[in-house]
Amino acid sequence: MRVIEKVKTLRSVRSFVLSVRRPLGIYSVWLALCLVSAVAAYVHVGAARASAFTQLSENTQDSRDAKAAGIVPHPGRQIPINLTFTNSHGQKVTLAQYFRKGRPVILSFVYFRCQGVCPYVEIGLAHAMNRMSDRIGHDYDVVTVSFDPTDTWQAAAAKKNGYLTALKHPKMVAKHWHFLVGSAASIKKLTSAVGFHYIFYPATHTYNHAAAIYVLTPRGRLSNYFFGIKYHSSQLSLALVQAGNHRVTNIFQQVLLLCCSFDPTVGKYTPVGLRIMSLAGIAVVIGLTAMFGSLFIWERKHRLKTTPQASGKSLESNKEGF
Repeated sequence: MRVIEKVKTLRSVRSFVLSVRRPLGIYSVWLALCLVSAVAAYVHVGAARASAFTQLSENTQDSRDAKAAGIVPHPGRQIPINLTFTNSHGQKVTLAQYFRKGRPVILSFVYFRCQGVCPYVEIGLAHAMNRMSDRIGHDYDVVTVSFDPTDTWQAAAAKKNGYLTALKHPKMVAKHWHFLVGSAASIKKLTSAVGFHYIFYPATHTYNHAAAIYVLTPRGRLSNYFFGIKYHSSQLSLALVQAGNHRVTNIFQQVLLLCCSFDPTVGKYTPVGLRIMSLAGIAVVIGLTAMFGSLFIWERKHRLKTTPQASGKSLESNKEGF
């Protein structure tokens, strides 16, 4: 009797598995549609981001105030890296020297006599650098350029030494945070390329300007920028990952970058609901595929090796035995 019960149980299990396998064709089509929709949504978000950059650039170009003393975004623009400046050691250098190692560059503009926002830009950058897991000299470099042509390399050296005291590893930072001064022509070409505009007041020898830092790719293209004087270390780190062509192999940063998009209207990364939903949809598809795949494997392992006729004969033989 036990043998008969086992055979009946196996038959019922097999009939259940066969009944489940019939609609799997429909489920397969549904899973494929979900995957295609998720990929299409991700591509759509990327296109929307690019159009947002373009629209913002066109709108701000028409603003007289932004042209006079503000930030005009130029996403993807190549800066003239062949320009010549003088570093804090009094040496003639070109911007290309800071891009040849293939690392993204954080660029900032100040003038060394500024008693207003300029010191806070550099202090904010220093604090963000202290909190980032990315290492200066290994994952990125920093270049600070004075937009006052009357600033000297001695003033650049003094300012650099002052900011180094706010950093955790001043010796390492000193090698890869470069303070530059230059001629009016070089300064104008560089600031115009990135969209940094300012107004000079001769009477007081001061400048009216905005506060921002820029993130450039290893080839000198403008990738992202951040307004203000406080910079979130996580967002700056994401910008470096993006500008470095995703060379930084940090899985958490890669996933976070997929879930966020750079908002050009505010100059920072913000979560993208559609992109998060797309990633969640992909996760659901993967989970369902794994579930149905395990069901197939289980069914193969427990499939009856005997035919129904053979099972019937075994039942008859068992009855005769009883």
